[in-house]
Amino acid sequence: MTEQQISRREQNKLETRRAIAQAALNLARTHGMGGFTAEQIADQANVSRRTFFNYFHSPEEALIVSTESFLDRAEAELAARPGDEPILDAMIAALAATTKVENLKDCGDLFRMAAGNPDLLGSHLLAWERAEARIISAVEDRLRGQASTLYVHALVGSLLSCAKAAMREWASGENPDHNAAQTLEDSIVATLSMLRDGFSRPSS
Repeated sequence: MTEQQISRREQNKLETRRAIAQAALNLARTHGMGGFTAEQIADQANVSRRTFFNYFHSPEEALIVSTESFLDRAEAELAARPGDEPILDAMIAALAATTKVENLKDCGDLFRMAAGNPDLLGSHLLAWERAEARIISAVEDRLRGQASTLYVHALVGSLLSCAKAAMREWASGENPDHNAAQTLEDSIVATLSMLRDGFSRPSS
């Protein structure tokens, strides 16, 4: 098999995974959590039940793909920041850039859905924990021993907590569909600004 064939095969697998994830999210929005099955997801994604389980173990796992994509983008954005940029500035810039992803509203919707579903909440939190571990490793590599483990863990945890706080607040309110993603983006950037300013001014 040629490199081009392998590349195309991997791209097909990625597109199938995305299609299944989007089908799961569409069903969750229209039927609510617990109102659909893996078979229904497979039907909507135009794949077989077997194919669904080749990619995911449960509907909840399929639903968190957008969150994983958001967090993977944050890690990639951090890696692309200039090496001599102060670490806090680099991490805030990376997370702010991540808000430009097309599926940002999907991430916010998942926060709303997870609040009332223990299975989805567990999968959702696990995705954030896995990403946090990878980002901690990336920051440690970037700093090359210039900061303590406590510093790195506190920094990464603070940044991700800011993002989660913004998503949680957004998910608890009512946002018109036409500007929901922009509202969420603004909220995330606002929490990062609070962190950069040392939470020196209360925000109303």
